[in-house]
Parts: sequence; C-alpha cells; structure tokens
Amino acid sequence: MQQIIKDLFYVVPLSRNCEKIYKNKTHILLGISPFNSKFSQNYIHQLIDWSSKNFKNVTVLLAGDEAKNLLEALGTPTTKAERKVRKEIRRHFRFSEEALRKNGREIDIYTFSDFKNNKIYNEVYQNVIYHFEKYEKFRKSCLAMSHDALSSRAKSLNMEDIEITDNMLFHAVKYVLAELPFFLSGASILGYKESVLAYHRPWKLGEEIKNSEFYVKMSDNQGYIILKQIN
Repeated sequence: MQQIIKDLFYVVPLSRNCEKIYKNKTHILLGISPFNSKFSQNYIHQLIDWSSKNFKNVTVLLAGDEAKNLLEALGTPTTKAERKVRKEIRRHFRFSEEALRKNGREIDIYTFSDFKNNKIYNEVYQNVIYHFEKYEKFRKSCLAMSHDALSSRAKSLNMEDIEITDNMLFHAVKYVLAELPFFLSGASILGYKESVLAYHRPWKLGEEIKNSEFYVKMSDNQGYIILKQIN
C-alpha cells in the first residue's frame, strides 16, 4: 500500500480496507510491546500525541500475563519472569497515562489479560487456538512469529547464540496467540464501530492473513496500520 505522510509518522495501511478505516479516524489501538527498547517514554508520548490529534478515540494495549512466557522460554524462573512483566507493564502504563492526560484523553489503557472475561475476545481467541492446533501452515506462521520475539529478546540479553528449541517456541507462542484477537477483531472486542491497530513494523503473519493464506480472517471493521517515524 502507498505510504501516507502525517507529520510525525508515515502511515502504511495493510490493505485498502485498512486504509478506508484509517481515514475514517474513529478509533486507534496502539500496541505497546514489552522488553522492546523502541517503546521509550519519548516514543510512547509521540505515539499518543499523534493519535490524539488524528483520531476520535485512542486506546493503549499493553502486554498481558503471557509476556512472562517469553522470559521463561529463555530460562528466567517463573517468579522472576512475573515480576519483570509487572514492572514493565507498570512502566508502560505510567508513560501512556502521562501522555493521555497531557492530551486531555480518557485513561483508556488495557492489557491482554483484562479481556479474559470478554465474550468476543474469547470467541476469537478460541477460534485462533482451533486453527493453531488443526492447521499446520497457520501453526508454523505463529511459531515463526514466536521465534522472532524470542530472538529479539535473546539479543537484548546478549544470548544470540542460544538454540531456540521447539519447546521454547510452543511456550512463547502463547503471547502471540493472546495478541492475535486484537489484530483480527479489536474493534468488536473494544466495542467500536471500527478500529485500526497500529504498530511500528509489519507482521509477516498479518500479511499472510490479509492475503487469505489461512481460514483465519480479519473482521471487515478491523484495520492495521504501520507507523514509521519520520526522521
């Protein structure tokens, strides 16, 4: 898709439908990843400043409990992993809350885990799990995304030489599977007519879903945009 220049960021919609939803400016869901140096206080403020100027409604999505699986897969004991995740989520929550208040916005911040009792989230999540277990091609793509996440985390820990095993991938992929419902049906989960999920880079898995390579589909009222910083 063609890049759209909007002051701080280039906006790259995943598809024509995503572009249409983006241009309606109804709602944006900002994905904030844990243990990623990209998401500094300054960058999170830039994201929320830009979103507040360009969208009617702004929501921030933080990691859930499943983020500990990334750490556990690389050898971190469970108790320590849980503590690290809580600390990271608190940090991102604080940065996001500051920026939302500064822009006069509601403090609309969630984690994946906040939706465990959400009917629509659970329906979409169970569908994702069904396809993950039944269809090898979809499973391999989810595990490839899990591999990327583990490799990135290992690099930040100076563990580039670690061998990533199948057991590690299947443990860490729970984070990917928990996040996917927001890519597929975030608008309906959050109760908006339509929405775009925004992140700073493309998802290969998302491209494959867009290209109808699996039975898993994005909802018609759900979009995805890549936000590239303008240097």
